[in-house]
Amino acid sequence: MMFRWFESLIDPFRDYETQRPPEGLLAFYWSFLRQVWPVYVALMVSGLIVALIEVSLFRYIGEIVDILKTTTPEQLWTDHGDDFLWMAAVVIVARPLASLFHDLMRHQAIAPGFTNLIRWQNHRWVLRQSIAFFANDFAGRVANRIIQTGPALRGSLTEAADAVWFVMIYTISAVVLFLEADLRLALPLMIWVAAYVGALVYFVPRVARKSAEMSEARSMLSGRIVDSYTNMPTVKLFAHTDREDGYARDALAEHTSVFHDQMRAISKMTITVNLMNSALLLAVGVMAVWLWSAGAISVGAIALAAGLVIRVVNMSGWIMWEITGIFENVGTVQDGILTISRPHQVVDVPDAPPLAIAGSEIRFENVRFHYGRDKGAVEDVSLVVRPGEKIGLVGPSGAGKSTLVNLLLRFYDLEGGRILIDGQDIATVQQETLREAIAVVTQDTSLLHRSIRANIKYGRPGASDEEMAEAARLAEADAFIPDLVDARAGRASTPTPASAA
Repeated sequence: MMFRWFESLIDPFRDYETQRPPEGLLAFYWSFLRQVWPVYVALMVSGLIVALIEVSLFRYIGEIVDILKTTTPEQLWTDHGDDFLWMAAVVIVARPLASLFHDLMRHQAIAPGFTNLIRWQNHRWVLRQSIAFFANDFAGRVANRIIQTGPALRGSLTEAADAVWFVMIYTISAVVLFLEADLRLALPLMIWVAAYVGALVYFVPRVARKSAEMSEARSMLSGRIVDSYTNMPTVKLFAHTDREDGYARDALAEHTSVFHDQMRAISKMTITVNLMNSALLLAVGVMAVWLWSAGAISVGAIALAAGLVIRVVNMSGWIMWEITGIFENVGTVQDGILTISRPHQVVDVPDAPPLAIAGSEIRFENVRFHYGRDKGAVEDVSLVVRPGEKIGLVGPSGAGKSTLVNLLLRFYDLEGGRILIDGQDIATVQQETLREAIAVVTQDTSLLHRSIRANIKYGRPGASDEEMAEAARLAEADAFIPDLVDARAGRASTPTPASAA
């Protein structure tokens, strides 16, 4: 029940206004964050509480050391029993509850819900792109960008609102505690913080650039491999296995080169931070011992300083990787925006009515279409197909026969002229109703990676089993379909008769 409540805070399929995702990076982030901002505010508040509790534990350690040094065993519980009970309450009750709430917000609410909200909304926008959009890009690269952008955007926001925020609160609190003990004890830590910020400013943008290049190289590699797999019949038909090896090898070699550059930048950053951390440990240790020997601080202050510095040093490497991850994710998001934020090329006019079929007359009037070139394809074509009439288009390859069908389906917008169905300009009616009214039998024999039943009923998902069987009979496919095996990807390996799919 507890898990379910947190998981219900973000509904990936919530109602929203469908619109083009922004091209600007910050605007793109905000278009999704504004839908779930209360959850992120709750994450930051819980992170603040957890950070303050963590710092208070080191303060308690210092106080305990001083109490044990100045109090006899007989007086310990009498004089400081309330202090120990308060410390125990923080450790046993407050810390676990704050951490539990924080982790549930991050892992149950944000991780699955927000990630798939981003994927769902981006997918719905891209799915409505034109045929030309998908023809001019790798299907694998498009899918890769849709899938990767979700976790990358969520990860960068979560790491910024959680990890970076946590460390900021932690470090500021540590400096304040050092200042309370002695100003001189805080000097090494403040110098280290300045140097650490400088290292971030220098290294992180460089790592970010390499990460963006890495994301592009990964998308290209995925696109080329998927392109080969998708068109495997063509590859086998022309015996071009070796050529496809070279095609993928070039992309993989580029990916390897970019990967090396990225790892070099990260290694330089890590080495620098490790040297800074060693200097901080030495400086604080020497300063604490010197101040204690001069009577300026107590033994408890030394325990506090040692514990906090070790914790800060350990977190410095973690936060460096977190910030690097943020910029790497930002690079992935920027790469995704290149695909996701493109405007739709073929759109319905405002308040477009559905296509109304009466006699089914099709009329091409001075149609011109060159695929964006100066000439070619279709030039000034006029044609009338009367209701019930059957016609055949004859011509050499490239003469524009398939193009005319694609234009009738409004896969592309005309460059001149118009196409009418029962007197209605197809550019002014809803695209979906236009295509629902036209049955097309293509030469493409590919199937969706779904059950055979789903493929047969794809044109009419609501068709009954009897209607599906009749369609198979009319296509003269009813004799062999019952003996086929449904090998849909992801289904159990046990063969399933197609008739039961």
